[in-house]
Amino acid sequence: MPDSTSILHTEALSIGYKKGKGTKPILENITVSIPKGQLICMLGPNGVGKTTLMRTLSRVQEPLSGEIWLDNIRLKEYGKRDLAMKLSLVLTERIQAGNLTVYELVSLGRFPHTDWTGRLKGNDRRAIASAIEFCHIEYIQQEFVHELSDGQLQKAMIARALAQDGELLMMDEPTAHLDANNRYTVMKLLKNLVKETGKTIFISTHNVEIAQRVADQLWLMNCGTPIKAGDPKTLYQSGDIQQLFPFLEEDY
Repeated sequence: MPDSTSILHTEALSIGYKKGKGTKPILENITVSIPKGQLICMLGPNGVGKTTLMRTLSRVQEPLSGEIWLDNIRLKEYGKRDLAMKLSLVLTERIQAGNLTVYELVSLGRFPHTDWTGRLKGNDRRAIASAIEFCHIEYIQQEFVHELSDGQLQKAMIARALAQDGELLMMDEPTAHLDANNRYTVMKLLKNLVKETGKTIFISTHNVEIAQRVADQLWLMNCGTPIKAGDPKTLYQSGDIQQLFPFLEEDY
């Protein structure tokens, strides 16, 4: 059962897809917890189910079986607006932003907090400005989204999620398509976000070298085996990380 130290908890969760009249499981019997106020990085090879798990934990798709609790309430019991005020999600699909400016994109994060008119109030504008400042994108806030570099766009997406002000931020491959410098910059930004705001951030990534340096906890996923969760040092010293990534050099 969930407890007060976890923002999200699963019990006997099975994920996958409907296939005709049956199902196609990808991972089964998942019982894990996401602790509050930490940066958790989910690592594993392509095809192991990282994106499917994240989509299920954020209620983008339904689980095959089992239960998910978000802040001690069953995920399926949340209304859409209440869920959006609790959980912010950034997926890998490139957004179709049209002619939105960066400021307008970030302001979309306030949608769950506005009334039916969608009009921004003073507290909304303060949240937007704070998110833009935290992500260091003041200099591009009036630029059009389609003109941004990949690194700038990712920072703008993080700012939108931050403006949404959920307690839990989920991001699928936030450093995909970025060069080495921007990968490090984005991961450091996420680490600082946890430290300075107390929010919880859960991401999937292939950047194991950076993840083991900045994450408070790693989730290791491999086909046919349970998820192994723990702090990077413990998982390295146990040899669990090297089983997935044998190329890593000793860091501890």
